[in-house]
Amino acid sequence: MSSFPPALTFLLGSLPAPVRALLSRLPRTDSALELVGSAAGTAELPLLARRLRPGVVVVGEDQLLGLERLRQYYPVPVLLYSTRPPLPGMLREVQNLGVYGYLPPAPASGPELWAWCQQAKTQLLAARPEPAVPVPVIRNLTVPLPPRGIVVIGGSTGGGPAVEKVLAALPVNFPWAVLVAVHLPGHFTGSLVDRLQRATALPVTAASSGARLEAGRVLVAPGGHNLVVRPVLEGPWLGWQTDFVSETSLDVPSVDLLMQSAARLAGRHVLGVVLTGLGRDGTAGARAIRQQGGTVIVQDQASSAVFSMPKSVIQAGQASAVVPLTDVAEYLVRHVQRPVAAASFSSRLPKALA
Repeated sequence: MSSFPPALTFLLGSLPAPVRALLSRLPRTDSALELVGSAAGTAELPLLARRLRPGVVVVGEDQLLGLERLRQYYPVPVLLYSTRPPLPGMLREVQNLGVYGYLPPAPASGPELWAWCQQAKTQLLAARPEPAVPVPVIRNLTVPLPPRGIVVIGGSTGGGPAVEKVLAALPVNFPWAVLVAVHLPGHFTGSLVDRLQRATALPVTAASSGARLEAGRVLVAPGGHNLVVRPVLEGPWLGWQTDFVSETSLDVPSVDLLMQSAARLAGRHVLGVVLTGLGRDGTAGARAIRQQGGTVIVQDQASSAVFSMPKSVIQAGQASAVVPLTDVAEYLVRHVQRPVAAASFSSRLPKALA
């Protein structure tokens, strides 16, 4: 007797044609998924859902206002395809209508397209009911809320002591998650974490695959590994977690890869900090952060052991501010206390929800 669960059936709503085509092809590569139909419009969606009884429905932003009718006809988990990162407030609102997560815009081609398809599979399968095994109901109540934003600190030569000084001046109630990437061999990771733990009252640990980002928690990229930020696809949604990638880079851990991944997920809720170091790592990451509306500051030349990394960001025109090392922590505290984190996404909401 087969122990494999039945395929998860899904129904497509109003979606851009390329996205519809990509999702329609997913069952060809994964027998755990089965496409049962596609609704021509918002009015047809609840009727088709009640008839076909899918396990999950995928809708576009223009169908958000029709979810109440869908819930009345056939309550079903809903995955939202959004061309822009939705506001946490908006997602909490539509969660009552069955929305459990969202898919970001699909890339046009290349390795990122493959990664998007894998993410789509994972997101769809997240709607599958969990097996009936004894699980404490209060499990999710103990999971900390996601942080309001992400601070990514990168450095190289002299970066370890510089990070110490920054973290030492941060308050214990710092509301954003902090990620640190300093170019060090793997066997130096433990000593760096120990030094940072002694320097700050904030909890500091080496990042691992699946480590959740929490407000006031410092995660250090292990030497010899490239770290990125990914969405949490189970449990309390809208969270972020760390993961390792196999992409090759001149500098490891790569500041660029870490900043780019954070910018894709958190947009303007990212503050990049490029400290002392040799080379250009952090410049591409700074550009990604600025393009998504985030902020980038760099350490000034006078306080840098090696000014190459900050200088590269400045010359590329991606530095929001140039700050002495002694003032970096104060800048971070002022920035995260600004009300933009809650209000700035209002322009991205669908007009009916803004």
